[in-house]
Amino acid sequence: MTETARRLTLATDQLVDLDDARGTVIRVASGRVWLTQYGDLADHVLGAGDAWAVERNGRTIVQAQESTTIDLSGPAADRAITPVASTVEPARVSDWISRVANSWIARRWMPYY
Repeated sequence: MTETARRLTLATDQLVDLDDARGTVIRVASGRVWLTQYGDLADHVLGAGDAWAVERNGRTIVQAQESTTIDLSGPAADRAITPVASTVEPARVSDWISRVANSWIARRWMPYY
């Protein structure tokens, strides 16, 4: 098992997805993150200077609560996935719902007898 270090800069609400990351250490260089791991009843909030080690395999999610820089080291550091867009604009969601609802309402349903 090789030790990999990786620095990630995250925007507010951006996510990092770690799968089967037991032993990976998350260090917050600046900012604040919320994290949760599979099978853990408690969520954790880390601030600048805090570090936390993933305790079990499964999915671990890290979310930036503000502009944040984190350092990952350990077995899953090189496999961390950061989605391009972690938030959806409310206007886009509203437009999509309107289009779907209007197309559904516009259909003329005829019950079979």
